Amino acid sequence: MKEIRVAILSAIAIALLLPSPGFSQTAGSEKVKAELIAAETEMFAKIVKQDPDYMKNLVADDYFSINADGSTETKAQLAADSPKMKMMAATTAELFDKQVRAYDNVGIITGRARAYMQGKYIVEFLYTAVFVKQNGQWKFTLWQGTISKDSPPPPAMPSASM
Repeated sequence: MKEIRVAILSAIAIALLLPSPGFSQTAGSEKVKAELIAAETEMFAKIVKQDPDYMKNLVADDYFSINADGSTETKAQLAADSPKMKMMAATTAELFDKQVRAYDNVGIITGRARAYMQGKYIVEFLYTAVFVKQNGQWKFTLWQGTISKDSPPPPAMPSASM
């Protein structure tokens, strides 16, 4: 009798842990993952350059960012010419430990990145980038970054008043 109860409880636990059709990755195909990786690559290349077409067409109107320094940012702030964006434009990023997930029209990429300035490793951060598919295009809608415990102390970000 005890073995039957253990088997039933184990089956229930497994059933609860398995994703249900309503909440599982419905668009997790390799094609969709490749689209999301391409959208992320484009985002990293064009955000730091403040590409006006990218900002207008591929950053969602409700874009929001929670940054590692505790600041937040809207689409308008992201598009503004600022000392922070100039500093970011001077960096290159090496992405790794990436995970890509897709749920219908929402794509979530988590990973780690190391930023370099003039070839010098300056910071490592963990990030989450969220994309929403609208009118057949993946739009960048959310960013959240956290300094990694493995990171050297990050350089000070310039303030908007600089």
